[in-house]
Amino acid sequence: MTLFLGVDAGGSKTLSIVADASGRVRGLGRAGPGNFQMTGLEKARAQVEKSINLALAQAQADREALCAAYFGMAGADRPADYKAIEKLLKPLLPSNVALSFENDALLGLWAGTLDGIGVGVVCGSGTNVVGVNKQGEKVQIGGMGRIFGDYAGGAYIGELALARARRGIEGRGKPTLLSARLLEHYQVDDLLDLADLVYAGRGLGLSDLVPIVVELACSNDQVARGILLEVGRELGISANAALRRLFQAGEKVKVVGIGGVFRKAKSPLMYEEFVRTLRETKFNVQPLILDNEPVLGAVLAAAAQVWPQVPVEFKAELNRSLTAKLGSV
Repeated sequence: MTLFLGVDAGGSKTLSIVADASGRVRGLGRAGPGNFQMTGLEKARAQVEKSINLALAQAQADREALCAAYFGMAGADRPADYKAIEKLLKPLLPSNVALSFENDALLGLWAGTLDGIGVGVVCGSGTNVVGVNKQGEKVQIGGMGRIFGDYAGGAYIGELALARARRGIEGRGKPTLLSARLLEHYQVDDLLDLADLVYAGRGLGLSDLVPIVVELACSNDQVARGILLEVGRELGISANAALRRLFQAGEKVKVVGIGGVFRKAKSPLMYEEFVRTLRETKFNVQPLILDNEPVLGAVLAAAAQVWPQVPVEFKAELNRSLTAKLGSV
């Protein structure tokens, strides 16, 4: 039996799926964070291995039945990271299994385009942009955090919400309903009380503030609207940087919005500003939001290691089967 393994090892969870040659998902496994930069090499390996074991157990298969595997690994940003991840993955599968890995952002690009060609724009807790053209050239824009120029993502939106709420209170910015909502959310009397949590080394769960910002923006709070417009434009600017380096003027290019802020927050304001910024360029962009799990892209990439051209029927069944499998767990 021909079986493919796809793994999405992110900062919050690791998801593995095993699919057969028809595209049917036969096993799914979930585990904890697989980002070695967050947890260390051994803990990340343990979670990735756990998710693989669970998927194989559900598929009633062992590692020897796999013919190819593809891993999307959070933290795969620099050559040194690739060396560490290679060390992390090497013990997990038999040597006869075709194995490859890339930054996890590429999974969403594969899943959204079905051929891995275009630009993927991640807006989850953080942000990252990857692009691949028909010649196989790849670029990555961002992904290293705010200090290195990343001005998007759920945590950044939450940070702006707190900062601008406080500025509004102090008279350094416009008044905003964010102030009252954030006091209620954190159950404090003063936003400065949150400093105690920060000094104690506790997180503020900044990404959890995204739905509040979206809700108030939809109610026409100008500060909340400004945050989403700013982030939407920044996402477009980052995508345009990848487009300019990979594609020709007038070329049709799919641009895939990936991650929870795109998919779950459902902010038309942010998305429309993102699309508007894309269309200020000379490229024929085709924007879309990924509506399935990025791990779908990992299986497509695994299959592409074996088949010169992944069959259309395989892609369709994989999409249908994964949606059904995720809905049943």
